[in-house]
Amino acid sequence: MAEMASMAPTSAGQYHWVSEFAPPSMQNFLSYISGWLSALGWNSNIAVTAYVAANIILALVSLAHPSYTPQPWQQTIMMIGLVAVAILFNAFGARMLPSFECGLLIFDIVGFFAVLIPLWVLAPKVSAHDIFESFFNGGEWSSTGAGVIVGILAPAGAFIGADSAAHLCEEVANASLTVPRVMFATVLINGALGLVAIVSYVACIQDVEEQILNSTFAFPFMEVFQTATGSTAGAIGMSVPFVVLAFSMTLNSVAAASRQAWSFGRDGGLPCSPWFHKVHVVFGQPLPINAMFSTLIMTIVLGLINLGSAEAFNSIGGLISGAIALTYGLSIGCVLWRRLFGQPLPYVRWSLGRLGLITNTTGFLFEMFVMVMSFFPLFSTVTAKTMNWGIAMFGGASIICAIYYVVKGRHVYVGPVARVKRE
Repeated sequence: MAEMASMAPTSAGQYHWVSEFAPPSMQNFLSYISGWLSALGWNSNIAVTAYVAANIILALVSLAHPSYTPQPWQQTIMMIGLVAVAILFNAFGARMLPSFECGLLIFDIVGFFAVLIPLWVLAPKVSAHDIFESFFNGGEWSSTGAGVIVGILAPAGAFIGADSAAHLCEEVANASLTVPRVMFATVLINGALGLVAIVSYVACIQDVEEQILNSTFAFPFMEVFQTATGSTAGAIGMSVPFVVLAFSMTLNSVAAASRQAWSFGRDGGLPCSPWFHKVHVVFGQPLPINAMFSTLIMTIVLGLINLGSAEAFNSIGGLISGAIALTYGLSIGCVLWRRLFGQPLPYVRWSLGRLGLITNTTGFLFEMFVMVMSFFPLFSTVTAKTMNWGIAMFGGASIICAIYYVVKGRHVYVGPVARVKRE
């Protein structure tokens, strides 16, 4: 993905890359599909990250006041409120966003140690055998291996947003080199911190069934924190960084989603494209305000799902993973096609070099695998409550996209590659 951002640094991201690198006969349709799925995934991601932040906040209130039980309508209102704050910050505090991100990086590293040091020092630990060699097949699948494969949805979610920096390319100096470096460094830094964090956390789980599956806490990590510190106040303090990081994900998702929608509107890919493409100048800085506020509408719609069924809303995670993984897979697959058949690729300043072919092949296969697994239920015995409704949402959105493309999209949408060649 970083290499593609260097080849074509544009806010469009995946749908531009597909348009430029796909076989000519399929460029327009595949690019259009990528644009729709990317917009769907990013807007859904805003709602989900805000929902997580809202739930952690309400869970902390419940932890401090055990008699309080959060209600779905409170979760929805808190979620919408957090998205509104994120939009306002992106709209009126855009100049502060780079400084905020630098501060957030420092907070992330400090928070990492603030959470883990108490766990390392105070929490009782299980053996190395239990950490690395014991497995729990809670979904009652036919084998542990099947359970591990189905469980890929949670860790694969950590890769959602790998393209976020790419959607800011048109606002970054020296983007063809800066953005790829940022994308690659993000994976390296968070991968290293994440590995240490998850091993440390798992080492503190004494009983999977008691502390995780049957936990009375809204978020099981809070029970692990309380067990480690022996204090409710300690558990609350150690959970605060999670609120900040979850909200920052919402903030960044608004920035990326609005740029992607603005760019897709520029190419005529969305209904009311001129409205999405409109730019307003705020404090001397041109910003896609309409595209930003469209994300609030999407959040409100998804929030209504939570009022009707929490299980259906929770399935949005599968929708996001499936939609985004497909856009990643399509763009990587198009570059892979060019490499396999000796087709030319643009000049690149940040290159995979000789590792390009094997990296593209591995990435393409992995993303296709993630897309399929994103729609699996977590339990082998499926009921209306345990069903992963993400596939229904994905299917419905894909049908709407296909119908709109046939009726109007193919007449008005011109893939970015056409403009690149003309210019």
